[in-house]
Amino acid sequence: MALLTLDRTAVVIVDMQNGFCHPEGSFGRAGADVSGCGAATPGCGELVEIGRAAGLPVVWTRAIHHNDLSDWRMLTEVPMYAGLIGIGSCVEGTWDAEFVDGLAPADGELVVSKSRFSPFVETDIADRLRALGVENLLVGGVGTSACVESTVRDASQRDFRTYVVAEATGDISAAAHEHSLHVMGSLFGWTVSLDAVRAAARAAG
Repeated sequence: MALLTLDRTAVVIVDMQNGFCHPEGSFGRAGADVSGCGAATPGCGELVEIGRAAGLPVVWTRAIHHNDLSDWRMLTEVPMYAGLIGIGSCVEGTWDAEFVDGLAPADGELVVSKSRFSPFVETDIADRLRALGVENLLVGGVGTSACVESTVRDASQRDFRTYVVAEATGDISAAAHEHSLHVMGSLFGWTVSLDAVRAAARAAG
């Protein structure tokens, strides 16, 4: 494993929004058990606290969609998302699109809105990270097998080292969560624990 260091590192929190994490959000209302996503909240909170205390950039991504999901055709065609049609999901200005209680960007922290799983599609996040001198990403958020994995795959292929913080991630499917952690940690970067992040923070002083 590459040495986990906080040098040239940013924290990236992926899509910790009511729509994905709260039982009354759009995915919950569509019939999904979102408890695994909501369970990522404490880990994400600690990851953000560590990042801020160490003076790291903290970057937040959020999914934003049209009410009819027409901004991404796949969402209107793939059966898994059929329950969202007519409900809307993460529409700008709605409670569904807001970050979950206890997690919110601080003044000056970068928030990247996206309509795809990965924030590296059709946004300037890569350029913004490079402008900050970032080479390493500590990643948390949801869903592990969709938006988190898409983020990590795209980041690694843009030459960012990616460290996925296991306790700060969650998914609707526990099996998909575990499989995705393995895939990301073996093919696209490293899967690490909060203990490892705490140790890196202590080493950084």
